[in-house]
Amino acid sequence: MEKVKILLVSDGGITNKLMQEMYELEKYGAEITLVEDKEMYAMGPITDRMLEIELNGVDAAPTCKPLLDACADKDIIVVHVASINKEVINAAKKLKVVAVLRGGIENADIEALTEKGITLINAPWRSAHAVADFTVGMMIAENKNIARSHHLIFNGEWCKNYVNQEYIHDMRTRTVGLVGFGYIGQRVTERLTGFGSKVIVYDPYIDPKIIEDAGCTPVGLDELLEQSDFVSAHLRLTDTTKHFFSDKEFSKMKKTAYFINTARAGLVDTDALIKALKNKEIGGAAVDVFDIEPLPKDHPFLQLNNVTLTSHIAGTSADTMRNSVEIGLEDLKKYLQGLPMENVRNNPK
Repeated sequence: MEKVKILLVSDGGITNKLMQEMYELEKYGAEITLVEDKEMYAMGPITDRMLEIELNGVDAAPTCKPLLDACADKDIIVVHVASINKEVINAAKKLKVVAVLRGGIENADIEALTEKGITLINAPWRSAHAVADFTVGMMIAENKNIARSHHLIFNGEWCKNYVNQEYIHDMRTRTVGLVGFGYIGQRVTERLTGFGSKVIVYDPYIDPKIIEDAGCTPVGLDELLEQSDFVSAHLRLTDTTKHFFSDKEFSKMKKTAYFINTARAGLVDTDALIKALKNKEIGGAAVDVFDIEPLPKDHPFLQLNNVTLTSHIAGTSADTMRNSVEIGLEDLKKYLQGLPMENVRNNPK
C-alpha cells in the first residue's frame, strides 16, 4: 500500500523541534518530509505576516519557496503561517488535506481548496486559554489602573486619583458582556466564575442552552451593551463582523463601561472607539490588536488617559504552539485511520 506523503513546514513559532511530534504519524503509514520557512524566523515577523494577511488576504504574502519546491507529490501539507495560496494548491497535484496550525485560517485560500476538493483543518482553540487569561487580566488592569500606575511610577509620579476613580469596582459586583461564545468566550466565563461576576452573552449562532449550561445568560446585543460594565469582543473577523463595534454600539454602552478587544482589530471602527474614549462616552478600553502594528508614535490612542494598550500579545504563551501541534496531530491521526476529523473548516466538493 502506498504511503500517505506529508509535508511539514516549520518556522520560528512552531519550530522543527515542535514539529517532530508529527512524526508519530509514521505509525499510521505516513511518510514525513520537514522543511523550514526561514523568513518567519521569530514571533515578530510572524505577527507582522499574520496582520498583513488578515488585512489584505492570503495573496498579500509571498509564497514559501521550500514549501512550493517540496509539495508536488504530497497528500497532506501542515503549516503554521506559510501561505497555502493558489500557486501552492496548483503545484500540489495530489493534495487532499491542509492543516493550518493556527486559530485562524487567513493564510489558506479556502475558496480554492474547497473548489479542488481539498479539506482544510486548523487548531481553533490553540490559544484559547492564553487569550482568556489575558482578557480577564485586561479587564482588571483597566478597571484597577494597574498599567497606568506602573507607567507613572517609572516616570516619578505617585498617583492615587485616576480618571475612573468614581467607578472602580470589585469584579464580583460587575456584569461582563461577552460578544461571541466560542472557544475563548467560554474559557473567559470559566475564569470570571471565580470572581463572582455576572456574565451575559450575545451569540446568535450558539444554542442558548449551551450559554445557560455555562452559567451565563443569553441576551440580545442591545441588552448586552446597555447592561454590561465590561463589553468583551470574541468574534471571528468576517465581512459580516467587520467594524461590528462602531458609533452605534458605543453609544449604547454605559458611560462607565469598559470595552475590551483581544480578538481582531477589524472588529472595531477605531475612529469610533477613539471618539467614544475621548468624549468620555464610555469609561475606558483595553486593546491588544490594532489596524496598524506597531502602533505609530502619533496614534490618537497615545493621547488618551482611559485606555490600556498592549502589543498584540494576548495569545503569547509557551503552551500555544505546543497546543497547535497536538490539535493538528490528533485530527491527522483520525484521517489516517479513516475517521472524521474534528476541526474541518470547509466543505470540499
